Amino acid sequence: MNSIWPRKLITPHIELGIDIDEGLNILNLLGAPISSINGKEKSFTCSTPKYDVSVYETEGKVSSVWFNDPSGRFWSKGKAKKISLYLARYGDLADWEARLNNGYIQFYFNDVLGLSMAYGIHKDVIRFNQQGV
Repeated sequence: MNSIWPRKLITPHIELGIDIDEGLNILNLLGAPISSINGKEKSFTCSTPKYDVSVYETEGKVSSVWFNDPSGRFWSKGKAKKISLYLARYGDLADWEARLNNGYIQFYFNDVLGLSMAYGIHKDVIRFNQQGV
């Protein structure tokens, strides 16, 4: 992992909209225990030594994916590079638009695919969501 300038993502790619069983299978491949929370949102989290990843379930489908990925964390340009890599993973970069920044979260929207990304500015975490779910 490159903590200054990430060249590629080390986290698994988990598509939004797939069956939750398929999402859990991807988490199982990481070889770390999976914890679940069944509160306002039902989620499953896998913490590995290199990153954490969670999937959120709505009606049996993966509706959101959250990443705590330290790649690029120690340099603002590294964080920007990581954000671009994640946006490109979930669609064409040209289709993403940064719209709202409340000082804590920078929101990006891809209206072509009906997706959004929330980037936690201070904790450097990323969450992709299906819009309208």
